[in-house]
Amino acid sequence: MAESFESLPPRSLWSRPSVSRRSFMKWGAVAGLGAVSLESILAACAPSSNSPTGTIIKPGGKLRAAIAGQPDSLDPQTSKLYASAQVYDNLFSKLIDIDADGSIVGMLATKWTQRDDRTWVFDLREGVHFHNGDKFTANDVKYTFERMLDPKTASTYATFFTPLSGVEVASPTQVIFHLSTPYGPFLTNLAADGQIMNQRAVESSNSAQNPVGTGPFQFVDWVQGDHITLKKFGQYFQPGRPFLDQVTIYTGRAVDEARVAALRAGELDWLDGVPDQDFTALQADSSLRSVVSTTAGYPEFFLFNTAKPPMNNKLLREAVAWAIDRKQIRDIVYFKAGEVGSEEVPTGSTWYSHNDPFTAGPNLDLARQKFQQSGASQGLTLRFLAYTQSPQPAKVGEVLAQQLKPLGINVEVDAFDTAVWFSKLIHNDYEISILFNERTIDPDGFYSLFWVKNGGDNSTGYYNPTLEPLIQGAAAETDPGKRRSLYTQVRQVVFDDLPGMFIHYRVFSYFMRGNVAGSTSNPTLELRFDRVGFTS
Repeated sequence: MAESFESLPPRSLWSRPSVSRRSFMKWGAVAGLGAVSLESILAACAPSSNSPTGTIIKPGGKLRAAIAGQPDSLDPQTSKLYASAQVYDNLFSKLIDIDADGSIVGMLATKWTQRDDRTWVFDLREGVHFHNGDKFTANDVKYTFERMLDPKTASTYATFFTPLSGVEVASPTQVIFHLSTPYGPFLTNLAADGQIMNQRAVESSNSAQNPVGTGPFQFVDWVQGDHITLKKFGQYFQPGRPFLDQVTIYTGRAVDEARVAALRAGELDWLDGVPDQDFTALQADSSLRSVVSTTAGYPEFFLFNTAKPPMNNKLLREAVAWAIDRKQIRDIVYFKAGEVGSEEVPTGSTWYSHNDPFTAGPNLDLARQKFQQSGASQGLTLRFLAYTQSPQPAKVGEVLAQQLKPLGINVEVDAFDTAVWFSKLIHNDYEISILFNERTIDPDGFYSLFWVKNGGDNSTGYYNPTLEPLIQGAAAETDPGKRRSLYTQVRQVVFDDLPGMFIHYRVFSYFMRGNVAGSTSNPTLELRFDRVGFTS
């Protein structure tokens, strides 16, 4: 029987309920964003926003926002940085999206129907235009996904649409997706990474520097290393949106006291986070507003370079893992914010399996035993590769160095700017590194990227021929209960092989001036500035 999903009308911005993309490959330097401790949330009895209900946003105004990362490209299909997504998600639209409460909602699609387990039919909005004046049609959908899957595009996100065997244009307002196999995360992936592109714009100009979408804002300029300016798109298909006339996004603003001072002084209107140690005091500041999530966030984890010695030695990886005290890392580096890392999802997720054997650690006796069995020599030096855009990665390396000392392992913390860090990572020039995976909504969004031989973000050299069929089978399964069971098996293989180790789960918070409202924390981690505006 076909299952039909009707698009829900957008809810009023000021009556939205408070609730509570993919990796730093979308390699985005936002590990310093203001995570919030689950304890402080419960203590304050706060939902996800301290904005008063019934707030009325007035049209107009220019918002000055600051993000921690530096975008690399504003082409959604070729960018590898989350900082880029923070910008381009305001320029492009997708067929469907995931709302703050986790429900699938229509954007460029008004209806989507599963004809059978390998066929999806989407009815499209009429009267939608791109920023260059071109009319949006089904041909744009077909072009978007054919470009994404073209090896010449080298899109990281092609991984999430490999089951897509074809896109059929049934009419200008209807498109049919044909899958080669049943695919459980199909809708989730469309909602996370299905930004619709304009062929004429892509082929006539540099789409990385001059993006053209159907989103609420239109690109104006990009001053590298300083800011990106967006302006209201007057033909946006959502009535009344956006509220703002202009958004200036200042890039590369470190998460430190200076950004907090700029917010309080009125030099900035909106921040994508504050230093962890300042969170509680700032949330209590009546002159500011905050938006906090208990689930929308990302896992942070170690990568072990299994491609070459010494970390290609499984016993050595086990020794390191059993010596790591993840709670100590959370307490010291993150000021007890977030959760101790265990899986790709937080403990509150329906996907969480509670099967991480290293929750029993640290166990130094077992770590010493594994180290001796590995044949590694006392005085072994491991290079920990960190990025400098946030202070946390290097601090994690420093704590790790202390934790591995009892084994006779020295850790050298090598911290570089994002570009150098990224180059070293993809060229396997490290022993241990740290990164995160944004938009981990469905487990496939992690495992198909990192632990598949040809996964878009596999920079460890790890490959297990037993694991790949499990990952593929879990993705092909459409029954949620069976998928959960399969991912439990997937995790067990990864726990046994140890190509990496989860250390922390961070949730998102945003802070803004008291006269700014409408910001929401969303599963896809999109900023959605079309809903943001001034109350006075």
